[in-house]
Amino acid sequence: MHQYAPIDSRLPFILCSAGRSQKQQPVVRSPGPTWHQIIWVSRGGGSFTVGEGSFTLSKDEGVFMKNTVPHSYSGDELSTSFVTFFCAESLITYYFGDESYYIFKVPDFLEQALDDLCRFAVSNASRAARSAAGYSFVIDLLSAVTETTDTLIERVRSYLTDHLSEPIQLDDVAAHAGLDRYALCRYFSSHHTQSVMSELKSLRISKAKQLLRYSTESIEHIGHLCGFESPSYFALRFREECGCSPMEYRKLRM
Repeated sequence: MHQYAPIDSRLPFILCSAGRSQKQQPVVRSPGPTWHQIIWVSRGGGSFTVGEGSFTLSKDEGVFMKNTVPHSYSGDELSTSFVTFFCAESLITYYFGDESYYIFKVPDFLEQALDDLCRFAVSNASRAARSAAGYSFVIDLLSAVTETTDTLIERVRSYLTDHLSEPIQLDDVAAHAGLDRYALCRYFSSHHTQSVMSELKSLRISKAKQLLRYSTESIEHIGHLCGFESPSYFALRFREECGCSPMEYRKLRM
């Protein structure tokens, strides 16, 4: 591990530490630390608790954690890489808003970028240059992981939309996304407003509403086209979502 000092509060980004832990010891930070942290798993796996969230991370998965947020992590045969830093509040808000943590899949360039950052940080470069290098590292990482997540979510939504009429299972969606079902659920719940299957239900109801308003298809057939296994199940889910039956919805909008 490398730690960098002194801290100059005039700089927009201050690198606190960066490096690797070949055998990560259990960590408990309550209250949360004063620095922001990016940590990812390079070998093994571990259990993480950040604020109110609890999850597991395996190789090539990581998490960004805001400062002052209590967190802990541990795992057998767990190896990690990490970067901690101060400041950059506007940058963090730009990417994550009010979220206290963000789970990500490690991009291919990250380990080499960490090596480069560590070498630069211990060089004779000025504090301002080290600040700029650290800021660039974080921008590259956050840009890559948020773009990947957005692309993943859009890919999943596209798959769900294209297969609305079929009996879609979570394993089918995960296989299309290139993840196992547990990783897919973690990503979706962390970076989207609802779960994969809740998203599927919303898309089906939205399609049903469109067909009820603008087509002459029977209600039973519309339910079938939108993937509901029976008219009664269609009516039940539609009422839960819209507060009325499909027939009532159609009559109100004729």
